Amino acid sequence: MDIENETTDLAVSSHAQKIGVLATQLGYDGSLTVGALEDEIRFYQRRTVEACLELGKRLILLKELTPHGEFKQRIEMLNINERTAQRFISTALKFSKSDNLSVLKAAGNQSKLLELLVLDDEEIAELSNGGSVNDITLDDIDRMTASELRKKLRAAKSDIEAKEQVIKTKDQKANELLEENTKLKSPAQIKKRAETEQQQLAKKALEEISAACLKMHNDTVRFTNEINSVIDAIEENGLYDIQEQLEANVIAAFQQIAQTSVALGVQIDFEAMVSPSWMADDSNKDELGVEELQQLQHNVETLLES
Repeated sequence: MDIENETTDLAVSSHAQKIGVLATQLGYDGSLTVGALEDEIRFYQRRTVEACLELGKRLILLKELTPHGEFKQRIEMLNINERTAQRFISTALKFSKSDNLSVLKAAGNQSKLLELLVLDDEEIAELSNGGSVNDITLDDIDRMTASELRKKLRAAKSDIEAKEQVIKTKDQKANELLEENTKLKSPAQIKKRAETEQQQLAKKALEEISAACLKMHNDTVRFTNEINSVIDAIEENGLYDIQEQLEANVIAAFQQIAQTSVALGVQIDFEAMVSPSWMADDSNKDELGVEELQQLQHNVETLLES
């Protein structure tokens, strides 16, 4: 039991020491009890910059002192909602440093000070050193109303976000283009693209050849039909005196085809096409068979005579 009490006392002592350090950091030198802090919070609930900071400090310490979940109930008893309490706490954490006195003086009241919470520590330091942030100086803050300051800060924030979005979009697009370009330049993609291009060229060439051959075939069919019509007319009407002219024109047409094949570098043996070698071979085989039969018959007759 004594050990448990000692452990509890050590924990309480450690917690109290932690809160003491926090109070020193905040520049608070008052009482560190819940009751005292609540009384002082009520006292500082007025609309001055100093009161805003002091109120924020005490809210921080009160939050550290109260058990988990109890802080919200206590600030509600003080007629402070959770969002407002958080803003006071943020104000104390951000502006309690002595280096920010010039900013606090320019703000002048709680409303404008709370509007400055959107600035980060570097921007506040820049203002404290006499510089400007988003074209806003300490003189501008001192001269503006809280509403004007809010509009100015929001407009500046919107401009920054818009520029950052443009830069982000450009960077993203540049990265996408770089990635795509890198892929296109990879050996595998180059080979694949080359094969695809060759296949496309080959396909197009074959389509053109097929179309040309089909056209020539159709023209040949029409040519044949027209020549046959002329031949029929010659036979039906006895126009035999133009037979030679007809043949000459047909020969000239096929000579043109032969010359075209030579010009294209395609050697065509028209004689072989008309009389293939296999037909000649079959004819020779037939002739050879007759001779063999005749020889066989002669041999048989000779044998019988003997």
